Amino acid sequence: MDRRQFSQAALIAGLSPSFAWAQGRPVEGQHYRKLRMPQPLAGSSAGGEVHEFFWYGCGACFALEAPLQAWLSRKPAEVQFKRTPAVIRKVAEAHQRIFYTLEAMGLGDKLHARLFNALQVEQLDLSTLPDIQAFVSRSGFDGARFAQLWNSFSVDGRCRQAQAAATAYEVDGVPWLVVNGQYATSPVMAKGNNEALAVVDYLLKLKA
Repeated sequence: MDRRQFSQAALIAGLSPSFAWAQGRPVEGQHYRKLRMPQPLAGSSAGGEVHEFFWYGCGACFALEAPLQAWLSRKPAEVQFKRTPAVIRKVAEAHQRIFYTLEAMGLGDKLHARLFNALQVEQLDLSTLPDIQAFVSRSGFDGARFAQLWNSFSVDGRCRQAQAAATAYEVDGVPWLVVNGQYATSPVMAKGNNEALAVVDYLLKLKA
């Protein structure tokens, strides 16, 4: 991608022209970094993959959501997107388990935005199963089934896999965006949410 193409991509992402024109392109070691041990992509990710590590209790992750949703609406169809809830502190273990329990129910991301809002805006305490079960029931889902799956073998396994992935992808803070199993960036590194997504667009076009 040349300077003009990157500038155009940055403008589409909502990035200020001053960033695009001043830098020309993202700089390795400043706006992104290469993982020490690149991770293999799944077969379905041959067209590219973006992997977000996040925590529902993270204000920066919440702030990234709107720009990220806009990016998801325009990303190339062949680029796969994956979310993994990371354990940044003790309470994040419960929030990670919420994500995978809902997934085990076949609900996937149906409560994703609602969970962010509950923790970041409503300031609800969703750290214990009774409170979380009540929240799930109020949201229109089967709270009893949720409680049955909470400590299930499958949910335990997904949580362990998520923790292993966070280590493999060298997550040292959230939100953390990994592109094609090779490169990592974040709003902190890129100096903004839209800037981070512009870096993601750039990294998706790099040759392996």
